[in-house]
Amino acid sequence: MASKKSGTIIPKDQEQKDTDGRTQIKVADRPTFILKTRESESRAVSPSQKNGSSKKEGETVQPSIAKAPEPKILLHPSQEMTGCMKLIDENMQLCEGALDYLQDQQDFLVVGVAGGQGVGKSTIMSLLTSNYGSDIFPAQSQSHHESGSNCTTGIDFYVTKNRVIYLDTQPILSCAVMDATASSFEQKKNSSDFGNTEYNLELQSLQFMTFLYSVCHVIIFVQDWFVDPNLVRFLQTAEMLKLPMTSKLEHDYVGYYPPIVFLHNKAQLHDFQPKTIEIMKDFYNKAFSSSGLHIHNGVDMNLSTIEGQLNLFLIPSITSGENPTFHESYKDLIKRLRSKIHGVTRYPLMPSALSEKNWYHYVSKVIEGLKKSHLSLEYARLMP
Repeated sequence: MASKKSGTIIPKDQEQKDTDGRTQIKVADRPTFILKTRESESRAVSPSQKNGSSKKEGETVQPSIAKAPEPKILLHPSQEMTGCMKLIDENMQLCEGALDYLQDQQDFLVVGVAGGQGVGKSTIMSLLTSNYGSDIFPAQSQSHHESGSNCTTGIDFYVTKNRVIYLDTQPILSCAVMDATASSFEQKKNSSDFGNTEYNLELQSLQFMTFLYSVCHVIIFVQDWFVDPNLVRFLQTAEMLKLPMTSKLEHDYVGYYPPIVFLHNKAQLHDFQPKTIEIMKDFYNKAFSSSGLHIHNGVDMNLSTIEGQLNLFLIPSITSGENPTFHESYKDLIKRLRSKIHGVTRYPLMPSALSEKNWYHYVSKVIEGLKKSHLSLEYARLMP
């Protein structure tokens, strides 16, 4: 007879009784906790959440709030000039006041003027800036003519609202400048490498001309009569001294040469005749055939600008009667000259772009290079 397994059997009513004494907790009655991140916290999410796989149907995604752009730093506008001021004195010392009128922007034009005494350099510059005021650059008065003294010393500076920088220089090879500086030259005669006052004057004029070659986008060379071969030779000498002088400057663009405009001021009626103008063009083309200066930029008296035309411009005498048969009024010609100079091709002064303030610092380096040039002394030593 098979034996039976023994076990404890609990009746159902007993089991129900035991469970009645304990509180039954239903799953549905348990509290639900919802975790929410703070607005300033960033919480890592799973790749599926990034791809939007866990997004429920009909659920809209809050658009991300774009980051507010950083405020732009506005440049303080430069001061507005009411008249010209000194950029470089007669001793080739740079003046610091000009920096207050320059901006940190690269769209600017530098126009320099050079010429002998009394040819009308300051008058031409004042006519070119007549839109901003009258007689911006002081011209020679009757007292200057009577005493034989010059009005401009060193280089005067004026910048327009259109960011055109005009440089008016003292006369080159001027007897008045020689007389004014004779005493200072005599004081330094014992310590100078060259003691002749006349030689010093020529070297000073060459320094100013070479300076313009290095820092200007356009140069206006003013004469008051037909053509002076000595002045042309002077321009060629300054060009010869430019390369070695500026090649030692840091980051300088040695190959730079500016456009030069040959302006004949106080021109008479016969100067406007086509035959006379052709003779002038032929002379300049031959004299500067091997020059690095740009002389064919179309800055001439024609109504339209044609590249390849010689930079030759004639301005009639303001006091003389005007004859429309041969030339236009000087006001119309000045307006055309201004327009063509502003539209001339701007060759870069350096391989890297310069701002106005960087141009000022570049000017300082050019002056330093001119003063340290050994070729100036060598050129003076070879003078007869």
